[in-house]
Amino acid sequence: MDATRQRESLIEDNAREYGALYNYMNWIDADRAAEARQRRDDLLARPGVRLSCLGTKIHHGPLSPGCRQCADKAWSCLFISGRCNGRCFYCPTPQNNDDPPMSGTVPFRRAEDFAAFVRLFGFGGASVSGGEPFLDFERSLEYVRALRATCGPGLHIWLYTNGILATAEKIDRLALAGLDEIRFDIGATDYSLDAVRLARGVVPTVTVEIPAGPEELQRLRTLLPRMWEAGVSHLNLHQLRLTPHNARHLLERDYTFVHGPKVTVLESELCALELVAHAAEQDLPLAINYCSFAYKNRFQAAAARERFGSWLLENGEELTASGHIRTVETQDSPHSPWRATPLSAVAAADAALRVGYDAAFLRPAAVPGHAHRIVPVTEGFDVVLERHCVQEPRPITLDGMRHKRQAPGADPALPGLYPPRLDASFEWLTPGLGVYF
Repeated sequence: MDATRQRESLIEDNAREYGALYNYMNWIDADRAAEARQRRDDLLARPGVRLSCLGTKIHHGPLSPGCRQCADKAWSCLFISGRCNGRCFYCPTPQNNDDPPMSGTVPFRRAEDFAAFVRLFGFGGASVSGGEPFLDFERSLEYVRALRATCGPGLHIWLYTNGILATAEKIDRLALAGLDEIRFDIGATDYSLDAVRLARGVVPTVTVEIPAGPEELQRLRTLLPRMWEAGVSHLNLHQLRLTPHNARHLLERDYTFVHGPKVTVLESELCALELVAHAAEQDLPLAINYCSFAYKNRFQAAAARERFGSWLLENGEELTASGHIRTVETQDSPHSPWRATPLSAVAAADAALRVGYDAAFLRPAAVPGHAHRIVPVTEGFDVVLERHCVQEPRPITLDGMRHKRQAPGADPALPGLYPPRLDASFEWLTPGLGVYF
């Protein structure tokens, strides 16, 4: 699909998702897009600004230990429930569902099942999120304990909270249970650092994780040194994303919306980059990481495909850089059957080849019509790895296959910077930040 058709397809999808609201949204135009691209490029080129994860993660200083696990595709996240006591205008979901603890689509009603799952699949990091974990504090504590007891000291464990119900006693108990990192969304408490200070010197890594609200840019600049003084070592900034749930709140603000796989807020990305560049220029001790929507949308999905897809490989199949299962088939003669062959075993340039791709998904139970593997986790608890075809086998030459596997290159003038792009591949992860349109 060419770039024009890709844009049209994404615009159609966005219009379909928002229905009548779509025509009332302040969409970016060509002039604003050009101006924003220039501003983004200027900020990315500032001295000390670091780019990683194919140019989708922008930061000053090192990533937090939990973010490093995520960047290494080694993170498992448990949502302890769907309930929250915060009223953040930017929250993408209702947060009023009393769901059981969930990771992906799989319910983990027993802490020992989730801990055994994390160990079995070799995750390097696991987090407890929500909802708000302090609303279910004893249950959250139970899952942290089980993770540490089952997975040992090598697993990095962290927890997300808005801090409203945090107390020194509860934070002490989490630390004793084995918590390595705690992340506070201070946007829920009007940017108060009171709860954050309770964790200083108790939990090894204290992080603030918030959406980058453009109206708070100056306030956040002022807060950066105060966060460090309060014991924060890392600040994670997310790009505001429009959803059907938060649309009524975001549409009340003077935001510019950008098309894509999901609708994002232009000014939020620029705000995050302004803060990273400011911290780099001032050489602040506080590390700041902009976790872009492009990063989350591409890397986190690829991580799941890769981790679970590795359990489904057979007959010489291989995982691609995007986590897809590649099946290469060869044919000895025009009338002989196709057979799976490792790509590395194909030597003849004129060999008859075809290639297809599948993706792996974690499920609580098998769905008819999809190949799957049932994986026992604990006695009485299984998960299902489901295999979906994303491209039927298609004829290709060996040279065509080499070209297909060639990933886009970075800008030679700025290490780690990739031009923004929309095109995707079953072979490589799309580099660069999002396209403004």
